[in-house]
Amino acid sequence: MLCRACNAQLQSAECGEYALCDACGSANYVSVRSAEEDNAQYFEEVYSDTTRCPIQKRCKRFEIFERIHSLFHADEEKAFRAVFNQMVQSIRTARKAMEVGFGSGHELVDFLKSGANIYGVDLSREAVTKFKEAHPKFSDRVSWGKMVSSHVDVLYSNALFEHLDGPSEFLGNAGSCLSEGGLLLLRLPVLMEDIRNREVLEWDINCWKPCHRTLYSRRGLEILLTNHGFTIVKTAPLAYYGYKVMSSMLRRGYRDVARVRNPYLPIAELESEGQYLLILFESLFQKLICSDYAVVARKER
Repeated sequence: MLCRACNAQLQSAECGEYALCDACGSANYVSVRSAEEDNAQYFEEVYSDTTRCPIQKRCKRFEIFERIHSLFHADEEKAFRAVFNQMVQSIRTARKAMEVGFGSGHELVDFLKSGANIYGVDLSREAVTKFKEAHPKFSDRVSWGKMVSSHVDVLYSNALFEHLDGPSEFLGNAGSCLSEGGLLLLRLPVLMEDIRNREVLEWDINCWKPCHRTLYSRRGLEILLTNHGFTIVKTAPLAYYGYKVMSSMLRRGYRDVARVRNPYLPIAELESEGQYLLILFESLFQKLICSDYAVVARKER
């Protein structure tokens, strides 16, 4: 198996585990099934479960601790927000923009309401159908598939790129539909440390088997984008507090959070509010392996 980031040969690739690339440091998930199959099974089983509702007391406490965390990391959040605001402005002012993998569609709707000339495409027929039902005014703005053939000036993708088995196919399609000098905007979790022991990955919520197919290192992501004709213009990491809380839950043995993936929904065996408060407190001081990462890349060829 080759690394999805840099095409180097992977050593000790074991099915059902992440294989670390010695060349670029990216973590590649190995599966006998396709990413589409593995992701579809998860989202059908878990995201269709409407029986779990947010615990309001935990929502409020989480928000308080998140504000405290923001004070501790004000400079990092300011830098991330600056890049993200640039991404938003690029979408709103583009002659034509597209969001690939719009999912629930909340960002797409916000962009459309702000006057952006943006379209959405998603591999999930259910996502497209639900969007059209919820937003009939914008039903002509969404379609089913991987990409569209028409040219756009800005291509945006949030929480999709890390789910792909074939990032090269995605980038090839992106290059085909982007106008010369067009922008590719990505948000994804990226490895912020040089990992040598894959066991440490088990305690980070972004090491999501089998859905997150690749946890890119910053070097691996740069190699991949450069090889497909893109130049990274700006990047910014953000150690999201919610990731820290869920990773703390994993460390304490609450494995159910790996499926629920929400810090204030009911988690199996985590019934004590005192224990929940302790997790919120200790998470203020946790260090993440993966951070949310905003990327602005320009098409050069």
